[in-house]
Amino acid sequence: MKLTVSDEGEGIPPEALDQIFDPFFTTKPVGAGTGLGLSMVLGFMQQSGGAVIAKPEVSQGATFELYFPTS
Repeated sequence: MKLTVSDEGEGIPPEALDQIFDPFFTTKPVGAGTGLGLSMVLGFMQQSGGAVIAKPEVSQGATFELYFPTS
């Protein structure tokens, strides 16, 4: 089963794509966010036997596909 989540924000810069799931990584200024969200999503999906795929588009937002195992 797949759940797709999208936003229409600034997107993810290509040079940051390898780090987006790292704990505390953020491109926001100091005080504007902790950078824990995506690392927690990835951890939950891995513990559940699923996966996450990021599909960013700079200046057009990002789409995340969450794949859940089926029984």
